[in-house]
Amino acid sequence: MRPQTYFDLLEACSQPGCPVCHVVHASTKRYLQNLFYENVNDVELRTQLVSSRGFCNQHAWMALEPGAGDALGVAIIYHDILGNVLNDLPSPQPAAHNGLTTLLGQIPHQLSTAVKAAIKALTPQAPCPGCQQREGYTHLAISTLMENLQEDEFSDAQTGSEGLCLPHLRLALEQVKTSQDFNKLLDLHRPKLQGLRDELAELIRKNDYRYQDEEFGSERNAWRRAVRQTVGGKPI
Repeated sequence: MRPQTYFDLLEACSQPGCPVCHVVHASTKRYLQNLFYENVNDVELRTQLVSSRGFCNQHAWMALEPGAGDALGVAIIYHDILGNVLNDLPSPQPAAHNGLTTLLGQIPHQLSTAVKAAIKALTPQAPCPGCQQREGYTHLAISTLMENLQEDEFSDAQTGSEGLCLPHLRLALEQVKTSQDFNKLLDLHRPKLQGLRDELAELIRKNDYRYQDEEFGSERNAWRRAVRQTVGGKPI
């Protein structure tokens, strides 16, 4: 029996962008939904979120997307976080009047200790839970892809997709065990990358004043697809 990730990847192949990016983004968003709607009062999770100072920039904003987090869940978690930040911040220090600079190595020891304590209070002491989940989902998706790379149904779906973004193609290559898989990955992706490069060349050409009367075709948004293909990220 095939895992759900296999079917998720198949479906993602029909969408614009990297199939693995789609699957990982959707899985991470489901994780956040479950966290805010079912696990927001989990003591162990709340402790981790306090240590990590919540989520990284990307996953904090993802939690604010419609259908991901909710106002009450976010309020409960960040009430905890800000309370701990306030508790960890040191007390105000007496004002110095000796003209010393603010470089840590040149200020009085007591003030230097307080500054370091304040910096630590604002610095995450644990990884973002969203990032940890994303890494797990990415490993699962890449492993599923490699296990089924030679299957006709999966191969056809990959051929019809835009292909893996470069970061996920690199991760897939790291799991190569046979020359067949290595050749398959390159045979799938080299034409896609060359085709995208050709579209970029056409976009550049049509921006030349000598060809300004020519209408743009599919190359119109090639510049956006090139960025997405190169760095991956949230599907557009």
